[in-house]
Amino acid sequence: MRLEHLIYTGSGLATVGIAFNNDLTVLWGGSNTGKTYTVATLNFMFGGETPETPPEGDKYESALLGISFADGTSVTLRRALRGGDIEIFDGLAPDGVLGDRESRVLDPVHGKGGKSKDGSLSELLLAKLGLGTIKIASTQAAKLDTFSFRFFMPYVLVTEDRMLSGKTPTEINPKSSDTLNKNAFRFLLTGRDDSAIAKVPDKKTLDAGKTGKLELLDEMIADLDRELGSREVAELIEQRDRLQSHLETIGEDLADAQNQIDELSVLRRDALNAEGEVEAHAAQLRAMQQRFLDLKSTYETDIRRLEAIEEGGFLLLRFEDHPCPLCGALPGQQHKPHPLGDVDLQLTAARAEIAKIRRDMSDLEVTLASLTAEAEGLENRARSLGAEARKHFDEIQRLRPREANLRTNYTGDVALLEEIDRVIALSVRRNDLDAKWAAISAMKHGKQKAAGLTIGIDGQTGHKFAQTVQKVLEDWGYPGLEAVTWNDKTFDIAINGKARGRNGKGVKALLHSAFSVAYAIYCKTERLPHPGFLVLDSPLLTYREELNDDDEPLTDEERAIAATSLDERFYKHLTSVSGFCQIYIIENKTPPKEIMPRTIVFSRAGRRGLFPVSAS
Repeated sequence: MRLEHLIYTGSGLATVGIAFNNDLTVLWGGSNTGKTYTVATLNFMFGGETPETPPEGDKYESALLGISFADGTSVTLRRALRGGDIEIFDGLAPDGVLGDRESRVLDPVHGKGGKSKDGSLSELLLAKLGLGTIKIASTQAAKLDTFSFRFFMPYVLVTEDRMLSGKTPTEINPKSSDTLNKNAFRFLLTGRDDSAIAKVPDKKTLDAGKTGKLELLDEMIADLDRELGSREVAELIEQRDRLQSHLETIGEDLADAQNQIDELSVLRRDALNAEGEVEAHAAQLRAMQQRFLDLKSTYETDIRRLEAIEEGGFLLLRFEDHPCPLCGALPGQQHKPHPLGDVDLQLTAARAEIAKIRRDMSDLEVTLASLTAEAEGLENRARSLGAEARKHFDEIQRLRPREANLRTNYTGDVALLEEIDRVIALSVRRNDLDAKWAAISAMKHGKQKAAGLTIGIDGQTGHKFAQTVQKVLEDWGYPGLEAVTWNDKTFDIAINGKARGRNGKGVKALLHSAFSVAYAIYCKTERLPHPGFLVLDSPLLTYREELNDDDEPLTDEERAIAATSLDERFYKHLTSVSGFCQIYIIENKTPPKEIMPRTIVFSRAGRRGLFPVSAS
């Protein structure tokens, strides 16, 4: 990047500003001429805070910053001096006239979630530098912030206040954390960001979680207290012990009653089953008896029939002239007479058959008597079993009320015991929550550090950068220089073992300038991205004159430096550096003659200041 021009415009006002050289530009002049305001405006144009405009420039409305890039393109940024978004125009406007050019609106702050459809100025400038999305850990827990162009500003735009500050030159802004400052510097010197680091909950998050847990536990304890009410747990424990003892006794009685009912039920079931079997057997015998009675009836019928035959034969023999006893034919119509011998044979057979049947009937009578006796015995047995079953049933019915009463009491006591156990469990739960509340309340969360996260630069990188600063100071002819080292505690350089911030303001300004110049050289040497410009406000404050008692007196180190030609060597060295890094210097001290062609002078003999001074 190259700064081309910084222009101030206002309605009806003459356009004023600064045109920058491509290499070194020195703005020299007295106090209150607007020199420092140009630095503040540059910072403002790159998204910094709104500067306080000098009274002479009160009526000016906008600032225009022309920038050219290595890809051959150039733009002009316009921003209202009262603040707000930034307009960007293609091309330069050294005369402050933009005419009818079209513009885009850019957000001055990086990563505002798309507030402007064209993004932010930071995103545009980082893209020009070839930098995409870079993540920098701002806490030890690896809270990642997106790298912004503003992260370059402590190194490329050093205001007088920063020059004189004893704080580390790596501080991005007063609100940035040490971790962010250190890790941003590490990226600038190594090109390594923290994108791959997994975030862990930080102390603030853990403390918030602790507060949330305690609030939740308070609510849970309050709910338990409402449910427990005024019940005393000690009394409930005693009541539970009594109930358990009573339940053991009533349980035994209930078991005994149930066992009796079960035994009687078994006996009754056995009696009913036996009764059924006996009645079935008796029914079978009665059926057999009926069949035998039917057989007996048949025998009796047969005997009567045979006896009729016997009687008929006898009559046949007595009454030959009677109708045939065999076929019934009348004597005169008998076509085949029956011999008397056939009748006799028939009679004999009938008598023999009658005798046989009578013998069978005698046997049948014996069998019937036996069947009848057995059937009657079975029926008596069945009636006895039925009576036994009814007896058992009656006994069961007698025991039922006692068993039911015992069971009801037992069930009620069990329910009461369960309720008591539930309340006791609630009390135990409340005590557990109390203990957990106390444990969580006592927890102290220290700073959390993400695994694999390194803070700041390593010793080798710090040494390498310190050697670059030392080479710069040697080229400037810094008196008494022995060694420049990197102090990891102050995250700053130390000269001969003395921290930069412990020097007088002139030395601090000079060393801060060396820090920023060394950073530009380091980036070129290591092929690291750099904006390509450097702004230093009052780097040679060491050479100030002690005009009155109000000025801070020069320290011994400042007097030693002021007695040397360091200022001349300073400019000579910057001339070589400005070949690859455009440099803009603000100074009160007259620069060497060879630098004058690159100098803008605010003085009575030339231009009176940044803004026109009224005749009054």
